[in-house]
Amino acid sequence: MCELPTLKKSKNNQRYNFDKYLSETNIFGKTDYLVGNLETVFAGKNAKYSNDLYSYNTPDSFAVELKKAGFNLLSTANNHALDRGVQGLKRTINILKKNDIDYIGTNNDKTKDRFKIISLNNIKIGLLSYTYGTNYSINKVKLNKNEEYLVNYFEQPLWVDSSRDDFYSKMKEKLLSAENRVKLLKAFGRPYNKVRVDERKLENLNQSLLDDMERLKSQTDIIILLMHSGGQFNLFPGNYTKELVSRMKKLGVNIIIGNHPHVVQKIEFDKSFFAAYSLGNYFISPDTVYLLHENLPLYSIVLHIDIHDAKVWEFSFSIAKTINLSGEERVFNTSTLYHKDYEDKDVLYNDCKKIYETFTNSHCKNFMIKKEYKLVDVI
Repeated sequence: MCELPTLKKSKNNQRYNFDKYLSETNIFGKTDYLVGNLETVFAGKNAKYSNDLYSYNTPDSFAVELKKAGFNLLSTANNHALDRGVQGLKRTINILKKNDIDYIGTNNDKTKDRFKIISLNNIKIGLLSYTYGTNYSINKVKLNKNEEYLVNYFEQPLWVDSSRDDFYSKMKEKLLSAENRVKLLKAFGRPYNKVRVDERKLENLNQSLLDDMERLKSQTDIIILLMHSGGQFNLFPGNYTKELVSRMKKLGVNIIIGNHPHVVQKIEFDKSFFAAYSLGNYFISPDTVYLLHENLPLYSIVLHIDIHDAKVWEFSFSIAKTINLSGEERVFNTSTLYHKDYEDKDVLYNDCKKIYETFTNSHCKNFMIKKEYKLVDVI
């Protein structure tokens, strides 16, 4: 993510410099193929860069830094994919192509496959990216039948207006920005945000998803789903996402990597299946006003998957944190922070222990902050 505070800090003489924000810490180590979740668009300056808490558009220079950081592929199916409309979605794809970054989840060609197949060590891996929706209630961008190929939706989108559309809400937004309203509420000690759990019912999965699965099962050894679904700041998955994971497992997905809730959630697994419900925010501004800090949104999981063959996988992970450092926002492995002059090691230790226990869905008596944790120790 690239939010308002990040844009303000990176701006210098009408230019935006994200150098060091993502690429300097070498947090990913050696990897054959690096995948991330891109939760913004590159719609260009004329479409107005992010100026609202919940609608994003980021300068193209951010894509340059993503390439420097080593990303091979970015998942683009998420609730912000249409924040600057169809043209913003299409331009985002062009900017990723320009920077030699693969993408899945959004499409600008109806004839192009919605999935990606890669080959690593002679193992064919199928990658899918799908989202629950695209924030119609906020951005008012509704795709017609001929445009729905642009975004991979799990089910038919709900084009439903929100309470923000009534006269009072519209007047309130004109008089005071969402950011300033949150700041005022915080200043007066009032609730400014809340945990949201996705409890709505999952209906019928889109035929496009079912078709993708049938093709991938016949062409690949392993299928990985990049899932954009969940609530907001909720430590435990809601019924919608749990049902989604269950159905995708039955359809033949081997590995599910989830994003959207802004916080780390649990994993679940058996001998032929692994699901991480939410890896949290790899990069989010510590100064974002709407964050609910009690559930640790500045921490994230960097998940490592070693695929030895079609049926032998090993999982490990690192715990990362976004911090303010000398006026810049940086992401570090928490082990690096802990073994340097970090200001509050006790808080860092307790936070990392909570993240570890939440992610592994376990209790750890003798927790230690490490550069990397092997899930075999948990499994």
